Amino acid sequence: MSKWRERYARFEDYLAGTLLVIGVSLIFYGVVCRYVFNSPKAWIDEISTYFVVWGALIGFAVALREGHHIQVDILYDRVPPGIKKAFDVFSNVLGIVFCLSFVFFGGKLLTLYWQTQQQSTDVGIYLWIVYLVIPLSGLMLGYRFLDKLLASLKKEVKIEWNG
Repeated sequence: MSKWRERYARFEDYLAGTLLVIGVSLIFYGVVCRYVFNSPKAWIDEISTYFVVWGALIGFAVALREGHHIQVDILYDRVPPGIKKAFDVFSNVLGIVFCLSFVFFGGKLLTLYWQTQQQSTDVGIYLWIVYLVIPLSGLMLGYRFLDKLLASLKKEVKIEWNG
């Protein structure tokens, strides 16, 4: 793996992990404030939700890179290598199409919130900042699908002849 790819993979890992840890820590802090000190903080629910959602959406690219997405491979395991390659190419192209639409419609939503300057209810964060994760995570996930597509296309298929 090239140096750039290693650095980018580490960036994905640390970004997704840090966002999730911050989100879960804020949830824990909110529970302690509410049930131990009887002093609930309204802002914690909103902010922790943003951190967890950001961490999860960015974490999807990490899961795809590591091969940890949910797979139904009962048919895939039973087909010859040539069909497997076709399945891999098809699924990765479909993933790229999904990511393109995710980025496109996420960008439209982002533009809407940018133009209206709408803010969140409790904290007053501009919603365009909150929804920035949609096209960003779509690009990150799309990069991983493209990487997997190119690897699938480069993979040689060995045909065994039993005759």
